[in-house]
Amino acid sequence: MIVNHISNFNYYKGLNEKFDKAFEYIQNTDFEKLEPGFYEIEGEELFLNLVEYETKGIEDRVWESHKKYIDIQVIVEGNEWIGYELFDRMKIKDDYNEQDDIYFLEGSLQSKVKLEKGDFIICYPQDAHMAGIMVNGHEKVKKAVFKVKL
Repeated sequence: MIVNHISNFNYYKGLNEKFDKAFEYIQNTDFEKLEPGFYEIEGEELFLNLVEYETKGIEDRVWESHKKYIDIQVIVEGNEWIGYELFDRMKIKDDYNEQDDIYFLEGSLQSKVKLEKGDFIICYPQDAHMAGIMVNGHEKVKKAVFKVKL
């Protein structure tokens, strides 16, 4: 897992060619003017889901992880906590959903990071994560979720 502010993206240049393309897309896109939805960048290799939702309490959020894709999640608007735990420390709740590339998991919340506007998190398959946890009560979050194929 990597957490930082988008202004520091140059530190991660060259780490992964698709990350470079995602960060270039971020630098050249006004997400505040973009409508929520699916945006193809490089077919199944790299795409974007722009989502909006209201943060909730931990009891209303779910643990997840992915097998074929790395997530780059960028906060466009709002604040949220994202829970983090190693996949191997979690219990698989449902069988892996290959079509949606998602595991739903169970486990306790031991670690979390706060993301604010402009912050990003990179979650690899070994990084179980619980997004959308409220910081100071319910609030709207707009987030760009890039899916980077392994």
